[in-house]
Amino acid sequence: MKHLYPSMTELLAFISSAKYLNFSRAARDLDLTPSAVSRQIANLESYLRTQLFVRDGRNLALTRSGSLYLARVANPVRDIGSASLELLAAMAENDLLTIASVPTFTTKWLIPRLPGFLSDMPGVTISFSRHLARGDPFPLDLDAAIRYGDGKWEGVVSDYIDGRTFVLVCSPDFPDTYVLRQPQDAARAPRLLHGQAEVVWRQWAEHYAVLDMHALAGPRFEQYSVLIQATQAGLGLALVPGFLVHDNLAAGTLIEPLAAPIDVEQGHYLCYFPERLETRPHLKGFRDWLLAQACAR
Repeated sequence: MKHLYPSMTELLAFISSAKYLNFSRAARDLDLTPSAVSRQIANLESYLRTQLFVRDGRNLALTRSGSLYLARVANPVRDIGSASLELLAAMAENDLLTIASVPTFTTKWLIPRLPGFLSDMPGVTISFSRHLARGDPFPLDLDAAIRYGDGKWEGVVSDYIDGRTFVLVCSPDFPDTYVLRQPQDAARAPRLLHGQAEVVWRQWAEHYAVLDMHALAGPRFEQYSVLIQATQAGLGLALVPGFLVHDNLAAGTLIEPLAAPIDVEQGHYLCYFPERLETRPHLKGFRDWLLAQACAR
């Protein structure tokens, strides 16, 4: 049995002409000439062997057959257009990598290295979302998150990147006011704390046998970038993940008054749903690149 399938061009010309009841306006809508629209309608009427419009000069009116036909084909054609747009959007989203990342890691570590990743995978577009705070669940529409903590978040795989080694830093002028010859001297100097790493000062004091220090005393900061700026301003001593202050130490805006690092059980991790690696090749590429960068530090 032969199926009657008019061309999409003819159907679009018919639907637009029925909408405006004018070939000229339909032509502008379709970016065609009025004569081209008229030809498409004539072809469709010939194909269907029925008149769809009554022509009165430049004005049109739908025949009964035309009204019945419009009622049957308008929504399916619209659905085809919507399906095509959705498919194109889905294909575009396949190249979109949505990442949440803690601010200081993003600005000091990730962004400077990101051009290398994008040059290797030029089709990828990265979109940064708000970073996940402590206790936030992992959103289903997020490809990956770089989080700070102990690496234990429910439902996701966490790959360690960096940040377990903390170093003691201060401004270059800070030792002029507070003598810092040995770890015990830190007990008598003002200290700055990170809101998610308060215990690091206690662990540091225990490791270096600093017994007379109130480890939890001092101003707290929620971002390492702000903590680092406060330290550069001379507000106190800080324990900071070493990789975040490499540039500051090299530039001399911070110094290590004592060689007194400490390794802890928390750091920066890349988190993601494990099954996404199989279906999101760009996520796998980003993970492989990120871990290679971490190993090369």
